[in-house]
Amino acid sequence: MNRPRKAGSANQEDLNIVAKETPRGLVTVRPVCPPGSFGHLEMESGLGHFAHYSSIIMNVDSFETIARRKGGRVTLAVLEPNLIVGYGLCWYPDETDRWKALGELMYEMAAVEVSRNLRGMHLARTVMDVTMNDDFFEDKITYMMGLSWHWDLEGKGLSAAQYRRLMMELYSLYGFREVYTNEPNIALRPENVMMIRVGSRVSEEDQRKFRYLRFGIKPKN
Repeated sequence: MNRPRKAGSANQEDLNIVAKETPRGLVTVRPVCPPGSFGHLEMESGLGHFAHYSSIIMNVDSFETIARRKGGRVTLAVLEPNLIVGYGLCWYPDETDRWKALGELMYEMAAVEVSRNLRGMHLARTVMDVTMNDDFFEDKITYMMGLSWHWDLEGKGLSAAQYRRLMMELYSLYGFREVYTNEPNIALRPENVMMIRVGSRVSEEDQRKFRYLRFGIKPKN
């Protein structure tokens, strides 16, 4: 079995790239891709619009927009030389999100997706490995919102309950745990789920504020 390996380079940024041999060829997983690094890339055909499912990201320009956001983080899995076959996206909450009330304490793991054509190769886990391998997260409550209308149930051949369980198993490997909330999108369907990872340097007071905010009680200044 081929194992991920660090790609050799004298550059510190390159040292964080993981190279993984797959049946389709060499895939490199690159964390924190900066603005301006997407122009030569293309979306692989397994990331796109299907009958019952559409990728969250439909074109390369969207990665540029996210990378330019404050706190925007793009991890890409690239089938060499230039096909994007997976990605991880993180950002601070939007102004309209309830979690914005805690400022930059809250950080969203917004999406992890792998092309339909390269699933079963553990690329989602490699994307998570590379993304979460950063001390940055120790100062954050990192959260994910598992919303079933974004799930590719048809492509995976799973029920919503099975997909939910699979996703929770993946995130739990990185210290995420399920929490309950009355946030409207989560509460809309029983299969939806919110998971969080509390960084090691997050104070008890900030954790308390978050517990209240989960149920719409905003912290007092």
